[in-house]
Amino acid sequence: MFWICFIGSFIWFFVPNFIMPALTYITLLCYIAPKNVIAQQLGDAYNGLGMMTFTLDWSTISSNMGSPIAYPWVMACNLFAGFVITMWIITPIGYYTNTWGSGNLPIYTSHLFQTNGSAYDIHKIMSEDQHLDAARYAAYGPVRMTFQFAMSYGISFAAIITLLVYIGLHHGGEIVMRMKQSRSMDEDIHAKLMRKYDEVPKWWYILLFVITFTATIIVCEVYHMMPWTWVLVSVIVPLIFTIPIGIIQAISNQQPGLNVITEFIIGYGMPGNPIANVTFKVYGYITMTQALNLVSDLKLGHYMKIPPKNMFVVQLAGTVLSSFIELAVAFWLMSSIKNICTPEGYPWTCLGANTFYSASVLWGLIGPGKLFGTSSPYHPMLYMFFVGMVLPVPVWYMQKRYPNSAWRHVNIPVAISISGGMPPMPAASVVNWFIGAFVFNWYLHRYRNAWWQKYAFSLSAGLDSGLAISGIVQFGLFTKLTMPKYWGSEANHCPLAASGGFLNRPAA
Repeated sequence: MFWICFIGSFIWFFVPNFIMPALTYITLLCYIAPKNVIAQQLGDAYNGLGMMTFTLDWSTISSNMGSPIAYPWVMACNLFAGFVITMWIITPIGYYTNTWGSGNLPIYTSHLFQTNGSAYDIHKIMSEDQHLDAARYAAYGPVRMTFQFAMSYGISFAAIITLLVYIGLHHGGEIVMRMKQSRSMDEDIHAKLMRKYDEVPKWWYILLFVITFTATIIVCEVYHMMPWTWVLVSVIVPLIFTIPIGIIQAISNQQPGLNVITEFIIGYGMPGNPIANVTFKVYGYITMTQALNLVSDLKLGHYMKIPPKNMFVVQLAGTVLSSFIELAVAFWLMSSIKNICTPEGYPWTCLGANTFYSASVLWGLIGPGKLFGTSSPYHPMLYMFFVGMVLPVPVWYMQKRYPNSAWRHVNIPVAISISGGMPPMPAASVVNWFIGAFVFNWYLHRYRNAWWQKYAFSLSAGLDSGLAISGIVQFGLFTKLTMPKYWGSEANHCPLAASGGFLNRPAA
């Protein structure tokens, strides 16, 4: 099954990725109404809401959220419910009622704008040392973002508080108990079998932390990225959130991010400094992500009976090696691909990097004080912290009151975590991801369970592996080769969705 899927995925990816990119997203609404801006805003995969948009490309299904086969069906439903509520209900209502003056902007993008809908030129508000010039900012005018982008920040405020409240209500007592009993609990068969191997000495971890923490402080101070005191704070943030987020990831395969809360903290602490903002964000957010990746790999090694010391060495070697490889590849791509990270450089449009850039401007250069201050139209988003505190309580009460009802399947942190990746995640990828989850983890799991247990994960691994190798081969073969222009070579059939808002482009 693995090799059949590997070969099939390898060969098929040539079709949507090179021969017929139109199959990447089949946007029915855009085909039906090629001159209607609202139809294209609702249907576009990248700059719209992804309604009635389907795909024949496995990469668009699995590349953003991972394989749908790896998600429990109940958690997939929670994620999709959160997507529908935020993207297909709240976003159209807010956008088409021109909330915050968003009607002259695109409906879904991470790009920044002036109040008149034109692109925001950050060079006109920056000083020579790349910090905010308050006088120039006042003269140029405030930044504006789409309704959905602003709302996603508000939901992220709620999500981080909801996470802590949810974990406290559902798992607080268990966390305390397990921390107290971590060295005295009865061992299962896996722990007993691992006794024959020596544990990793604590001083290995301590020494590694001291070396990397010291190197971080030196780099940040020498290159004026941020003061050493903020390096210390950036370590405290993942220390608080790693266990709560790890619990959510363990039961749902969805990892809520710390990107917004880290940007919020350093944005108030060092306003007007975008470099410090993104640096603090990386150390605060990615430290937690890497910690959970390490725990996940150590857990796999535990079940596979791999000696702990070997796991430690391999993890450290892989991390160091991949750092140099990824930097080298990044510099190579930026120097060899024309118009990279721009719409003209498709498919190298760098959706994630553009969102990261916009966040550095919003949270670092301009700062949350101006972005969400009392004079800002986005000020109400700060009340979402309170909403996040209250939101899990009634659900928890209903689950306790009616333990066998449908309430037991509701997971608020998982449901609202989907907004953390939107943008840059194409909306249509979530729709097609959920279709995949329905086919594999509901229908086949329920009606062809024996087949599902035997083949589902081999199928998923084969599709992912074939896709990855095919992408590498195609990049090497077709770097300077393009398909002749025809209707199937056009990947975007919804040009009106990204070109402006519904107010300044009347529907045809």
